[in-house]
Amino acid sequence: MCGIVGSLSWSTPEDPAIVKRMMESIIHRGPDAGGIWTKEPITLGHRRLSILDTSEAANQPMTDSSRRYIISFNGEIYNFHSLRNTLIEQGMTFTTNSDTEVVLAAWRLWGIDALLHLEGMFAFALWDDQEKKLYLARDRFGEKPLYYFTHSTSSIIFGSELKALQQHPLCPQSLSPKAISQFLSLNYILTESCILEDVHKLPPAHFMIIQEGEAPVPKAYWSLADQFLAPKWDHSLSQLSDLFNTALGSTIKDCTLSDVPLGAFLSGGIDSSAIVASMAKNQDSSNIKTFTIGFEDDSFNELDKAQTVASYIGVDHHWETVAMDRLSLLPKIVGATDEPFADTSMIPVYVLAGMARKDVTVCLSGDGGDELFAGYETYRADQLHRVLHHLPFKKFLSNCANALPVSLNKVSFDYKARQFCKGLQLSPQKAHYFWRTIFSEDEKKKLLRDPYAQEVIKHDPFDSFNQFYQDVKSCNIMEQHLYVDLKTWLVDDILVKVDRMSMAHSLEARAPFLNHKLAEWIIRLPIDTKINGLRTKILLKKSQESFLPLSTIYAKKEGFSAPVSQWLNRDSRDQMLDNKLFREWFNEDAIHDLWKSHESGKADCGLKLFGLLCLSLWMDRLTSPKMI
Repeated sequence: MCGIVGSLSWSTPEDPAIVKRMMESIIHRGPDAGGIWTKEPITLGHRRLSILDTSEAANQPMTDSSRRYIISFNGEIYNFHSLRNTLIEQGMTFTTNSDTEVVLAAWRLWGIDALLHLEGMFAFALWDDQEKKLYLARDRFGEKPLYYFTHSTSSIIFGSELKALQQHPLCPQSLSPKAISQFLSLNYILTESCILEDVHKLPPAHFMIIQEGEAPVPKAYWSLADQFLAPKWDHSLSQLSDLFNTALGSTIKDCTLSDVPLGAFLSGGIDSSAIVASMAKNQDSSNIKTFTIGFEDDSFNELDKAQTVASYIGVDHHWETVAMDRLSLLPKIVGATDEPFADTSMIPVYVLAGMARKDVTVCLSGDGGDELFAGYETYRADQLHRVLHHLPFKKFLSNCANALPVSLNKVSFDYKARQFCKGLQLSPQKAHYFWRTIFSEDEKKKLLRDPYAQEVIKHDPFDSFNQFYQDVKSCNIMEQHLYVDLKTWLVDDILVKVDRMSMAHSLEARAPFLNHKLAEWIIRLPIDTKINGLRTKILLKKSQESFLPLSTIYAKKEGFSAPVSQWLNRDSRDQMLDNKLFREWFNEDAIHDLWKSHESGKADCGLKLFGLLCLSLWMDRLTSPKMI
């Protein structure tokens, strides 16, 4: 895994020193080597984390044998061995054993269609020195990030992280009201937006061509919607289980290719456990290193569950407990998130990645399993919504839920009851969006000062969700929910968290479920093999009955989060309000009211306060930047 940066200007030659500063800001993504390639009108930079072919010959930016193409590449191509053999049959020759050289050769042979041959996670910049065109591209699910800013049609700057762009004098510094609105609603920012006005992220499964005199426009090379609209498999549950295990095994074999030590995250849930069990089929399980983080609070602790799986499979298991003072890590973690971001599990994932990096350079994870197999509790809420939405006593249920005592335990019953009853009164699409909403539109009005409030509330984040619902409106409503979550929650929360927290420690994280061929196969499963009534992940659980303890397979889903509601204190409040820019945007009286409600036990405002604290800490870095 690596970090890429670059700058192209058709009018003014770029100073390579600026690109060097951009590279240095993301050295954590690639501590092993760094390089710059420059030739008017472009400068490419690269930071390398050596995974495949660790020799200097595989350093980047890399030029192909014809000297026409130059690439700065971030990612892993899991099928590069078979792709390399195909290219050799076509007359291509290679001087390294790296996947980057394979990408260059594929581009030389197929051009933009090379993207259709790549299996893996990636973001790259490729310069065609003959036609004077720059290509930017990103993997199908958005595992690897790519930010860019275009200055009219005369120049573009880009990089793996926003902090790299911020080293360039052209990068805007004003905050985007649209992004602020999304963050307040969701505790993350959606793909098409960036916290800085006029900066963008290239969407997953898209590429962009930059050439002189033309405005660049992202174009899709693969459609997730097409996979949901494709015919479903027509096999028995038993047959599908066998087919899935075969496909997963093949994917795991590709995903474990590495020239450096490799392990796996193990939470004790079905997703990560299935990954580790599949790894153990192809190698001595005692050589597999697994890693788990637990908490002092028992309601958040999963150490016992992970240990059960580790002992059953026989892996070399490592674990740590996150102490109650880990909120002190938050300023450093917020710096690693790059944009405002407030998924509470980023704290344990940060600690987990740091622990794993002591022993390995690559870790496999179970990310994507919940979205593909309908594993989240919200999907059960969606099922209940279908049954109860038309009942006449929804208001009565909501009043009963609001009367329940407030608990700060992990996803407590009272919290779920309140959220569910509020969502009952909404359409299925809005209810699904609401299950994860942090601040409502009315709450945002009270929270923000004028004139910012008026600018922010012009942008309703649900509009983006609704556009995705329209992509697959002919599908079953539950499949629509899965599609929307893959386009939003997965790419903009889960994958951002995993990428930033792992790369902060120079650790590569791989998600086998998101190999696009495996994901395409899973998407085409009939919906009742994923969720039926309140039973979730039916096919995945069935497929693992011969490989994992039944107590693990059929355990109640807990999720992975941190007890921030209990960690927040008056020091956190003071830290939040210490930033001048934050106080400029937000109403201090409204903030104090939130704290009073939380401290008195009137309401669990943990997610709201945690989000505001992270936003304030990010604003502090914006006004007085510090490197990680």
